Amino acid sequence: MPSNTKKYTKEYKVKNREKIREWQRHHRWKCRQELIQLLGGKCVSCGFSDWRALQIDHINGGGNAEKRKFNYWNEQYYRIILRQIKLGSKDYQLLCANCNWIKRYENNENANIEKR
Repeated sequence: MPSNTKKYTKEYKVKNREKIREWQRHHRWKCRQELIQLLGGKCVSCGFSDWRALQIDHINGGGNAEKRKFNYWNEQYYRIILRQIKLGSKDYQLLCANCNWIKRYENNENANIEKR
C-alpha cells in the first residue's frame, strides 16, 4: 500500500473513530441477530426466547479459546461463526445465559469456577 494511502487511512480512522465504532456495533448486532435466527431463536435447553439473554454456545466447549483467537469484540468473530453455520457446522447452539452457565459448570469448562 502506498504511503499516501496509509497516511490517509490513518487520518480517516482518527477523524471518524465514533462513526467507525457505530458501524461496527451495528454490523455485529446484525450478524448476531442472523445467528440467533439460524440457530432457532430460542434456548435449546429450556426454550427461553428473549434475544437479550441468548448466547451462542460451542457444543463441545472451546469457546473461550476461539474468542481469544478472534478477539471477542471484533465483528469478525460473529461473521466467522455465521459463515461456519451457513456451511452446515453443527458445532454451535443457542443457550440462554442461565443454561449456558449451568452447562459450563457441569462440564467444568471454566477453570475459575470451583465445582462443589
